[in-house]
Amino acid sequence: MGRTLLCVLGVVFLGVLLCRGNPSAKTRPVLTVSPSWLSPGASVTLSCEVKPSSAGWRFYWYKAVPELYQNKYKYLLVPGSDEGTKDNYYKINDQKHTAGYACRAGRGNPELFTQFSEPKFVWSAVSHSAASLTLTPKKIKHYTVDEIRLTCSGPSILWKVRRFRQYYPSDISDCSVWGKMTGRTCTFSSRWYQKAVFWCESGSGKFSNAVNVTLHAPRAVLTVSPSWLSPKASITLSCRVEPPSTLWRFYWYKAVPDQSKYSYRYDPLHGTRKGTTKNSYVTQGEKHTAGYACRAGRGNPEIFTDYSKITLSWSADTHPAASLTVSPAREKLFTGDKIQLKCSGSSGVWRVRRFRQSSYNSDVSDCFSWGTMSGSSCTFSSRWQLTAVYWCESGSGRLSNAINITIHATPKAVLTVSPQWASPGSSVTLSCEVKPSSPGWRFYWYKAVPELSNTYKYYSLPQGTHETPRDSYVVHDQKHTSRYACRAGWGVPQFFTNYSEPKIVWSADSHPAAALTVSPDRDIYTVDEVQLTCTGSSGDWKVRRFRPYYQSDVSDCSIWGKMNGSSCTFSSPQYHKGVYWCESGSGELSNAVNVTVNNTPKPVLTVSTSWPSPGALVTLSCNIKPSSAEWRFYWYKAVPDTSQNNYRYKLLSDSVDGTALGSHVVHGETHTVVYACRARREKKQYFTEYSEPNFVWSAVSHPAASLTVSPDRDELYIIDNIQLKCTGSSADWRVRRFRQSYYKADLSDCSSWGKMTGPLCTFSSPFYHRAVYWCESGSGEFSNAVNITIESAPTPHLTVSPSWLSPGASVTLICEVKPPSAGWRFYWYKAVPDLSKNSYRYDPLPDIIRGTVENVYVVYGQTHTAGYSCRGGIGNPELFTKYSEPNIVWSADSHPAASLTVSPAREKLYIVDDIQLKCTGSSADWRVKRVRQSYDQSDVSDCSSWGTMTGSSCTFSSPQYPRAVYWCESGSGEFSNAVNITLIHPPQPTLFVSPSWLSPGASVTLSCEVKPSSAGWRFYWYKAVPDLSQNNYTYDPLPDITGGTVENVYIVYGQKHTAGFSCRGGKGNPELFTEYSEPRFVWSADSHPAASLTVSPNRKKLYIVDDIQLKCTGSSADWRVRRIRQSYNHSDVSDCSSWGTMTGSSCSFSSLQYSVALYWCESESGEFSNAVNITVHLVQTPRLTVSPLWLSPGAVVTLRCEVEPQSAGRRFYWYKAVPDLSQIKFRYNLLPASVDGTVENSFVIHKQKHTAGYACIAGWENVEYSTNYSEPQFVWSADAHPAASLTMSPVREKLFTFDEVHLHCTGSSADWRVMRIAESSYSNCSVWGTMTGSLCTFSSRWLHKAVYWCESGSGEFSNAVNISIHLAPLLHLTVSPSWLIPGASVNLSCEVDPPSEGWMFYWYEAVPDLSRNDYRYELLPDNVNGTKQDSLVIHGQNHTAGYACRVGYGNPEFLSRYSEPKFVCSPASRPAASLSVSPDREQHFTSESVTLNCGGNSAEWRVKVMRESGSSSFTDSCSAWGAMNGSLCAFSSPQYYKAAFWCESESGELSNAVNITVQDEGLLLVSPVHPVTEGASVTLSCRLRGENKLSDVIFYHNDKLIQNDSRGELKISAVSQSDEGFYKCEHSGEVSPQSWMAVKAVLKKSSSSFPVMWAVGPLCGIVLLLLLLLLIRFIRLKGTSYFYDLVRPTKEPENDPKKDQSISYSLLNFKNTGNMRHYLEPDDSPVNSDVRVGAAGRSSLAASDAAVYSEVKSTSGY
Repeated sequence: MGRTLLCVLGVVFLGVLLCRGNPSAKTRPVLTVSPSWLSPGASVTLSCEVKPSSAGWRFYWYKAVPELYQNKYKYLLVPGSDEGTKDNYYKINDQKHTAGYACRAGRGNPELFTQFSEPKFVWSAVSHSAASLTLTPKKIKHYTVDEIRLTCSGPSILWKVRRFRQYYPSDISDCSVWGKMTGRTCTFSSRWYQKAVFWCESGSGKFSNAVNVTLHAPRAVLTVSPSWLSPKASITLSCRVEPPSTLWRFYWYKAVPDQSKYSYRYDPLHGTRKGTTKNSYVTQGEKHTAGYACRAGRGNPEIFTDYSKITLSWSADTHPAASLTVSPAREKLFTGDKIQLKCSGSSGVWRVRRFRQSSYNSDVSDCFSWGTMSGSSCTFSSRWQLTAVYWCESGSGRLSNAINITIHATPKAVLTVSPQWASPGSSVTLSCEVKPSSPGWRFYWYKAVPELSNTYKYYSLPQGTHETPRDSYVVHDQKHTSRYACRAGWGVPQFFTNYSEPKIVWSADSHPAAALTVSPDRDIYTVDEVQLTCTGSSGDWKVRRFRPYYQSDVSDCSIWGKMNGSSCTFSSPQYHKGVYWCESGSGELSNAVNVTVNNTPKPVLTVSTSWPSPGALVTLSCNIKPSSAEWRFYWYKAVPDTSQNNYRYKLLSDSVDGTALGSHVVHGETHTVVYACRARREKKQYFTEYSEPNFVWSAVSHPAASLTVSPDRDELYIIDNIQLKCTGSSADWRVRRFRQSYYKADLSDCSSWGKMTGPLCTFSSPFYHRAVYWCESGSGEFSNAVNITIESAPTPHLTVSPSWLSPGASVTLICEVKPPSAGWRFYWYKAVPDLSKNSYRYDPLPDIIRGTVENVYVVYGQTHTAGYSCRGGIGNPELFTKYSEPNIVWSADSHPAASLTVSPAREKLYIVDDIQLKCTGSSADWRVKRVRQSYDQSDVSDCSSWGTMTGSSCTFSSPQYPRAVYWCESGSGEFSNAVNITLIHPPQPTLFVSPSWLSPGASVTLSCEVKPSSAGWRFYWYKAVPDLSQNNYTYDPLPDITGGTVENVYIVYGQKHTAGFSCRGGKGNPELFTEYSEPRFVWSADSHPAASLTVSPNRKKLYIVDDIQLKCTGSSADWRVRRIRQSYNHSDVSDCSSWGTMTGSSCSFSSLQYSVALYWCESESGEFSNAVNITVHLVQTPRLTVSPLWLSPGAVVTLRCEVEPQSAGRRFYWYKAVPDLSQIKFRYNLLPASVDGTVENSFVIHKQKHTAGYACIAGWENVEYSTNYSEPQFVWSADAHPAASLTMSPVREKLFTFDEVHLHCTGSSADWRVMRIAESSYSNCSVWGTMTGSLCTFSSRWLHKAVYWCESGSGEFSNAVNISIHLAPLLHLTVSPSWLIPGASVNLSCEVDPPSEGWMFYWYEAVPDLSRNDYRYELLPDNVNGTKQDSLVIHGQNHTAGYACRVGYGNPEFLSRYSEPKFVCSPASRPAASLSVSPDREQHFTSESVTLNCGGNSAEWRVKVMRESGSSSFTDSCSAWGAMNGSLCAFSSPQYYKAAFWCESESGELSNAVNITVQDEGLLLVSPVHPVTEGASVTLSCRLRGENKLSDVIFYHNDKLIQNDSRGELKISAVSQSDEGFYKCEHSGEVSPQSWMAVKAVLKKSSSSFPVMWAVGPLCGIVLLLLLLLLIRFIRLKGTSYFYDLVRPTKEPENDPKKDQSISYSLLNFKNTGNMRHYLEPDDSPVNSDVRVGAAGRSSLAASDAAVYSEVKSTSGY
């Protein structure tokens, strides 16, 4: 009856489940974390995005905590995120360690939640105290050959190492996928380059520090010695590998040119196929140029480095099959030579290469990089000097002799002629010098005949004489002016220099066909107009000039004169000398004329004595240059003319008619007198200028003019005020002086160096000097002359301390005289401003009028700014120095009579400020001064020097950054307070524009940022208008905001077209403005009516082979095209002229590299065009298609070559891909019908029989550009080639992953490679298998389908074979039940994934093998041949056991791998193996030590644990989560833990299994861990952490209260079947977790009522099972909803007669079945659940043949 009721309830219950609504499909948000790597304590920003985005979401933020037992993460709400956030971002502060985060979103009421996002990580290099990762080996660089160990450390017993790789999206995986995890250590290695982040996750939920690991591929470097070899000499090859290791083997290769790939293939050197242990190898007897390479390998299977770079050993000996010759075959080659390198030999295809060694690298390149390759010849020339090695490489793989070629600088021929002027009939010697000089030259001599086009024709000098080995040549019987040139030749065939510059030999004799006459025919002066006239037989003339003091200054009349027909007229304002001649249109040269244009002559007067005795004779001499007999001389007395400040000249009475001689004697002169002279041509009334006056001085005073000097001392000093006084009969005077220096005489008036007041001249001199002084009267008299020498005097220097004073402080003055000497007295002064003299007056300080002996003086009680000075005095009468420069002591305190204020009164002043310094006080007159201190001097100056003084105000601004002290000085002599002012640069604004691209009419937001930022700015907004005349922009204020804005943001509405904007800031009153910001642009694709940009070609994609034209159209005539390119941190704006050619309104350009830029037009009228974004793409490698792919023998094959751009001028070239085993690639042989290429992009091949490969390239006629070869494409044939055939084994209908497949190549070749193509990817056997001779062996871990074929060393293809590799089945073994009653049957079910037919199933027992820390598998009895069924029932199982299965297929049979072992747990112990637990209870606290003890007849043990995780279970050994010591396993767990444990012995026995729960609750139930025998007594109790026994404990059995009193224990004296079930306890409101107490039944007799239930029970069971299966299907279809229910057996009446005849209990638990937060919160832990049904009549565990135990379970995982 009870079973019937249970069945009905189950039907109703499941019906309710099936009728539930279908929850909406779940959305998964995307989380981003910034930064990904953090500095300790930095903040982390989380952003959560829900797609498709919509409003109304709240976002919840979680920390992802590892749950290694569940193989997942649990999500804990981040503090402060309980109620979620409206913003989809969240900031976490002070993050120190590596952490994982997740998010989800919810909305609605009740709230519906999305799934959790994928967890994202922020990594830290800082170790956590509970989790740390160490990397071994510890080195800077890791390689793919290294074995990497990642070790986790910390208090946890369970660890997982994880990896993140950026270049694979979301590639986060565990060590078990790519390495091997053993305990705490993950060991791995990689064959490929990789870069990844690694970290540990502990069982306690902690993350370790993260480690960034990059694995580099090892690299081989080859050196060859010698580089140039003697024939048959040995060559030593040395191969160095990074990283170095003794484990490497070295492989040596000859590099053989492969023309088809523009590369090399690598042929192993003799005897080195298996490599060498030494890293050097010697090859003997090499005769010719050869290239070598090496690589290294290590390990098993062997891992290889890449091939080293090819290194060549050169030989000058030619190869029979390859030879290089050079033309011209000269010893020396020069820049400008056209050099031809010709390859000859047995090949039809050649390439020429060269090698250049520089100081920093070596460069190997082909002829097409630096020359022109045509057939077998390479032609090139060089503008620069260079040295390089050249050689040929043939299509058959041969290298020619190598030739070292040095290209020398082209020498220059320089001609000299001697003499330059030739007498008629004389000889002329020509000398030709070659620079740089070297022997071996032959010289050629020419007459250079002018042409009126300013060029020359060169005529060889007479035959047989023009070529000489000597560098000089003599021209005999030279009569007329001639021009010559030379050049030099060297070597055979001969190289010629350019012609030298023509040189002229002049002759004064006229040529019959060309003559030159000069007018005027006399000495010519700068005042003359000169006419040069050409006469002769020509109608066309040119007059030329040569000036020797200007290098190569030969020029035409048109440059320095005026040519009119056959006459040239010129004049010169200055002296010069030149040779002039005519050149006729017929090439004749006239006589040459030497013309000197002289300055107008000025005579020079000298006197016989400057200081004569009174009355003595004085001889005057007048010299004139050039001297001539035609001159007459006139002599004058110079009379002072003070009104004109000059002299008038009075002719001496005896010189009225002049004198023929240039000398004149004056008698009886007593006083100072001045003379002059001049000259006249006798034939012409032409006078020279007057000579400079010359003086004859006398110390005798004139009665009418006398000079006296004061002070009247023998020595006068530069500090003296000297007074020169004129006395006599005149009222007007001037004082003059004469100073003679080394190179000139200086005559000047007192007004130039002193002050003239009436007859008195007062002066002082700052420098030493010596001069003659005299007076000149208004009546024309000279006074006596006085010789005065002014000596230097010492200069004092004053220092003041301190510079800035506190009011009333003392001031120390120190006066230093240099050069120092004894005897000085020091005088101290206050410097009082004297504005009338723009200087200072010096008032002696009181009480020290007589000076001090000490050079130090202290001024006490100084309150305000003051100036001081000093001077020194020495001797008697006392000589004083100058006053020292005044030195100021500063005070910030204002003086009552003088105060300085600064405007603008701001803390900061800028260099663009107009600064006003205002002086106030009791004075009406002011000056403002400043001092600037530089490195070693101070600069004191007035406002007038750097500003504008207006009344009492000084206004200035400064474009620099001056720092200075400013103060006022009053007319009454007071100083104001001093002010320290530093001017700084104004801030620079930056404009931001959003959006950068606009929709027509959209608004544009301008943001203006001033740095450094500060308050008080106003912002002004401008439109940037193109100004083509200035190549810049003008800035027009935007309307309605001329007064600026307070906000730094401005919105422009209704913007339709491309526009530029700018801003600037203003601040203060008066307002200070910054500069304009750089213009920023908002782009529009819409054309402006007045400006439009079009692009040609008008294609979606443009390429580097395109000639691109940007055309501007509109209402303007002038345009410029601009572009902007954005790089990493700046944008580059430039004009078309920088990167293209601007012609009118069009800009044409092309680009040789990939580029992305924005282009637009700007018109003269200030308009912007639409903007165009242009990407110039690289031309991609062409794509070849072949049709058909598989052919019938002899069928037609069509090749099609696709390449972008599809533009005119393309030509296509077609190649056959021939295997090249040395290169592991192909070489490409041009198809015969494709030598000149085809215009069409398709090509047909007829009668193709066998497998073949093809490729194509494309070229453009308009540019020298061709693509790379396309990837080779193949046409497959199943027919074997006579020279190449492929066979395969095993020959089976299906091949599987892990099958070992053998591909065998046979044919006429000794060398083979096996290739395959899978998903358009080509690779050879060495990549995915092992190649041994002609055999390729491989197995695959992955499902794939590919075509395989052989390629021979002779270049043949075999037949092709299509092979499909099917996935080897993944086996999943299920064991039912998982816990059994001893003696019950065990159902094994082996599930094959993917499912398919034809399998045979083999069944095994998993027997512990402790030596391998694994299991060995023994076939179950009677199962040698397997079963066709995928299930097996094992009867009478008593003890814990492990099972496995595997499957086989086909003939020969393929055997899969073993399934993971699965275990059936039994509580029954056996003598050979038993497990006991200490403490002996099922529940334990976290961090509490638990000991598992294995007992039996074995010496060695291991303890295993089985944990449920979602729908699967996994096992692990004690060493991974505890400590194993002999037969004891001790462990403690820091977190919740529930598992089954058992022992395994070295003899292969498994003990009984126990269930243990470790929990972190505060209260636990003490209950037996082993089943209790029916009839035995048992005591249950309750414990708190740290306490043994409790009182006042409440006990529950199957959630029903069974005891509530003061007792602390629940005692059951005789346990019965009714006592079996779940128990829990409660203390002080806290409830423990529940535990199952199992009861071992005692066998009892069967009830007679069984036949009734025998009929009802199975029927009910079948219905229940069907409904259960439907429910499982429903759950899988509906998605995931959490739903829990517990089904317990209905308790039967106490007097039910069937009670003791059956055991019936079940637990139904569906996990992880939905997205309803209402049912399960994130921290709910799924509970593993069983449906258990005990069969009637099986009530005793002792009845081994009467137990049936089954399990039905459904878990979908979390």
